[in-house]
Amino acid sequence: MLNKFFERLTYKPDIIYSHSAAISDVGQKRDHNEDSFLIDEQLGLFVVADGMGGHAAGEVASKLAVTTMVKHLQQFKQRFQQIKAATDDSSETIIRSILQDAIEDANNQTHCYNIARGLSEGRGMGTTLTGFLISSLNESAKKKLYSFNVGDSRTYSFHHNKLRQLSTDHSHYQLWLETGKEGLAPRHNIIYKAIGPWQRIVAEQHTFAIHQSELFLLCSDGLCDMINDKQIQSILKKTSKNTLREKSQALINAANDAGGKDNITVMLVKP
Repeated sequence: MLNKFFERLTYKPDIIYSHSAAISDVGQKRDHNEDSFLIDEQLGLFVVADGMGGHAAGEVASKLAVTTMVKHLQQFKQRFQQIKAATDDSSETIIRSILQDAIEDANNQTHCYNIARGLSEGRGMGTTLTGFLISSLNESAKKKLYSFNVGDSRTYSFHHNKLRQLSTDHSHYQLWLETGKEGLAPRHNIIYKAIGPWQRIVAEQHTFAIHQSELFLLCSDGLCDMINDKQIQSILKKTSKNTLREKSQALINAANDAGGKDNITVMLVKP
């Protein structure tokens, strides 16, 4: 009885977000969670990271990447508000440049950690990174979604009951698909881009308009390796009247029911 009483006293409720929700689950096979996520609705930043490198190291890499990135972008918050006269084209260039700088900052922090441990180029802990910034430097222009991606965590759009992948997997399997499927198919989880192992990294970036009632999904591969896009789309259709958190939990449950072989992180954003 006393234990339950003290649990209630020390319980910290989840932060309530008005336009987003995220859940990270350890899955059915792992004993620890190396995924991390970040929501900053005020800044308009949403990020999911999937760490790698063994026990503790992957968790360190993913947390270090998301915290470094948000700190970097927070430094430019005033700059976002001060630049008023930028055209749409120039503002897009500025935002993309700032995002790449933030990703390079995250990469440098993680890479230096590997170097300090005596690990050579291409080795050590690392993390995928996928996310977007919703912003506009020009006050008269509509806000856009500026997506970024390193690795095989994914960003999707769900609009008019159709799911569309916005990011591209930086995996050898995806390269195999794109180059004509010659030879044996590589394993799905072997990636050629990640934050941390290499000194230099360039993120894939895209800019998208935001449509009325459009829903955005960010996830680690613990979701999309367990259930395919058609299944994800079907779940989002079936849960159309549910809250974002309930939708997220339904996706987590489906991945766990399918085997839950990896950590599963799901984030839903409805601007």
